[in-house]
Amino acid sequence: MNGFARITLGLSVTAALLGGCATDNIEDRRFGQQMVCHDGDQTLTVSNADSFVHLDHGDSPGPCPGS
Repeated sequence: MNGFARITLGLSVTAALLGGCATDNIEDRRFGQQMVCHDGDQTLTVSNADSFVHLDHGDSPGPCPGS
């Protein structure tokens, strides 16, 4: 992977993570939960610990588009 591809990938990952932060609120953080878009069509609220499992298999942070 060349330098440009690495930078592009890094920016894409950063944008995805920051997009999930826009849905963050104090209520969710207080109870240790966050929303993830599961399989691109189902918004789930999961514990912070479970969120890593979802993100590792391709789910995205935050609610699904159109939710």
